[in-house]
Amino acid sequence: MSKLSVYFLMSILALSLISISPISSQQEVYVISNNIDVAAKPLLEDYFRGFGLFPEFLSPDEFEQLRGAKLILILGGPAAPYGTGDIVRRYLDNLEIDFIRQPGQKFTFIKNDQYGYAEKVIIIAGAEREKTYEEVFNLVNGSNIEFQNAVKTASEGKVNIKDLPLILAGISYDTETVNKEAHIHLSIQNYGKGKATNVIIEISNDYYSNFYLDSVDPVIKVEGNKFYIGDVAGGEVVKLDINLKAKESGNYSGTISYTYNELGSSAKIRDLTTRVP
Repeated sequence: MSKLSVYFLMSILALSLISISPISSQQEVYVISNNIDVAAKPLLEDYFRGFGLFPEFLSPDEFEQLRGAKLILILGGPAAPYGTGDIVRRYLDNLEIDFIRQPGQKFTFIKNDQYGYAEKVIIIAGAEREKTYEEVFNLVNGSNIEFQNAVKTASEGKVNIKDLPLILAGISYDTETVNKEAHIHLSIQNYGKGKATNVIIEISNDYYSNFYLDSVDPVIKVEGNKFYIGDVAGGEVVKLDINLKAKESGNYSGTISYTYNELGSSAKIRDLTTRVP
């Protein structure tokens, strides 16, 4: 064998070793998600930031490279595509798999990791992708004490930045109008200790442009499709009712989201679809 051939083979071997080298736990928290369930990313980033954690989001095919992390979150259930389901099925037994596959089901499975990828693995799963997103929303709103404790454990030794604001919002709205009237009810809460400044609610124009603004309660500054809440103190809850009147019949879809100044934080609250008979 020529020296050139030997050099070529050694180069290939070296590159192969590099490609399978495990990712050491530079981060305390990783989130494994396919390109469908990654829609929950803004919610999780805001939530973990409150504990001084900044999770790294990885695709399922990067999972095998992880070693020794404190916490790994996996978004999706056993049937999730693009490799997520294959990972999930390693951790769930048959009863758990049958349970989460039931229509409309959602659940959070918290496991000690027997494979060494992390100290704990948390699987946030729904029978459908919308249910996975709902489960994430419930978790960041405090629905599961065991989940909170796992995150707190992962944050031990970190500088706690709970003094930063953490805005989350709940919503109900009309999916079909009566007399062309549509109502949006928002509950906005600052779960952090710090004050959130310049909180703005925005309804996308592809939805909002089909309606007239009838009223808003309480009365606040409105410019176009933006509703200016102002400052929200730590722990404060703000209720907002937006009443709209449709310009004409049709089916209208869009999104409603919020922004506030600190660290450029923003997130979609939810998609909107309203039928106007």
